Amino acid sequence: MCVIYIYMDKKSVSFTSNINFVDRIAYSKLSKKNKIGFWHNVPNILKADEFYSEEIRTCTGGGLVVPFKEAEGFHFWDDNTNKKNFSNIANSLFRFVKSPQRALLIGSKESEKYPYSIEQFERFKKIFSQRVPHLSLFERHRYPNSQTHYHYSLDNDTWTLFSEYRKSENMPYIQVKDLKTLRECFSNISIADGDRLFIRGKEISAASAPELFQNA
Repeated sequence: MCVIYIYMDKKSVSFTSNINFVDRIAYSKLSKKNKIGFWHNVPNILKADEFYSEEIRTCTGGGLVVPFKEAEGFHFWDDNTNKKNFSNIANSLFRFVKSPQRALLIGSKESEKYPYSIEQFERFKKIFSQRVPHLSLFERHRYPNSQTHYHYSLDNDTWTLFSEYRKSENMPYIQVKDLKTLRECFSNISIADGDRLFIRGKEISAASAPELFQNA
């Protein structure tokens, strides 16, 4: 499947972000640069016109955006080090992009092995809700075997996401390819007012899935 790009006129006064879920093949065909890792010895925050991060499972990832002007991405491991340094991490995010208009948060998972996962996501969610006018959430992967990769381009203000999960160890992975699989993948989905949701390039309207959209 080819990648479908959603372009917007940079002169438009409609400041929205596009969120497009694609399959593995389409995501692999994206030309990517500026990778963000989650280990402590690599950049966890990056301000750039384009960036991407992969294997968001129990971690929290996403970005802050002023559409067509500036953006940054991040990916934080849900470990005790980041728990202790959370205030510094949050302050650092807003030093890169001081007045973000939009934000995206992805990740977290119920897991006895990773007890800080839900807590970390909730702390980011609280701060972003207070400081960013429009926040879209893909919160809490439902299944232990699940993950999300993302790519962001400031040029067309588009998040491209690839999410997959499997319901048990002996079952194949299911890729998010429609509303049914999107709802199965995450416990909470909240699309910010003005953001546009696409699955494989086809727009999902608030009328077709009002529970996913704020102010629908």
